[in-house]
Amino acid sequence: MCENCGFVMQNPRFEPEFYDAYYRKHYRVNLFGATEPERAFMVDQLRRGERLLQSLESYLPATGRLLDVGCSAGGLMVSFAKRGWEVLGTDPDAGYAEYGARHLKLRIETVGAEDMVLPEGHFDLVVITGSLEHVHDVNRTLELCRRATSEGGLMFIEGRALRGGIALGTFSHTHRRYLTLRSIGLLMRKHGWEPILSTDEPLTGPTRPGGVYVLGRAAEPMSAAAFAAAAREGAAEEMATIRAAVAALPGACS
Repeated sequence: MCENCGFVMQNPRFEPEFYDAYYRKHYRVNLFGATEPERAFMVDQLRRGERLLQSLESYLPATGRLLDVGCSAGGLMVSFAKRGWEVLGTDPDAGYAEYGARHLKLRIETVGAEDMVLPEGHFDLVVITGSLEHVHDVNRTLELCRRATSEGGLMFIEGRALRGGIALGTFSHTHRRYLTLRSIGLLMRKHGWEPILSTDEPLTGPTRPGGVYVLGRAAEPMSAAAFAAAAREGAAEEMATIRAAVAALPGACS
């Protein structure tokens, strides 16, 4: 945990090459036991997408362009596509990406988040549901997303590793950072979105416990000085809360 801002992260971390191979070949096989998604997984993705569309409907245009970063098989995008949205997903796992392209007729590019090649100012909504806790370079990922966001466009980020890990009593090596409402808001402001909705209400449905959700609208990025000041504000209180929650877990070191 950063003593200046309270950001919770994995330290030390594996090298980028390890994660590149892991997410391309092994992550979902280890998690689900198969190179393609099972029916229950896809049903959950489809329902989460419909729930997200309903949750954000009052903030969205009737139709637009959606980018889903770390989309897996792309099920979250289906409800948007049915409403007339142009959708694009990216994911490093070829098996899941190809499944979505083949069975759901979605456009999904097999690529890691840091290596995306995106049209500038194109997307009205960018969503990252859980994946930002996995990417190696969070700043590079958000820089690419911001360049690709249209004027007044929206960014939606879901994080669940910290609260979900506390609820389960375990933390995974695949999560390189553990996001909170506060840290997501800071990342958004740093890279050029102003948060307009921040909640722990399950905006994508109840099947992924521990989620926190922030919606931001494209704005000017914070200056370095303003970001440093904002990062310090409230850090001590958040660190104390997190430490107390972790210390209460079975087997935690005192």
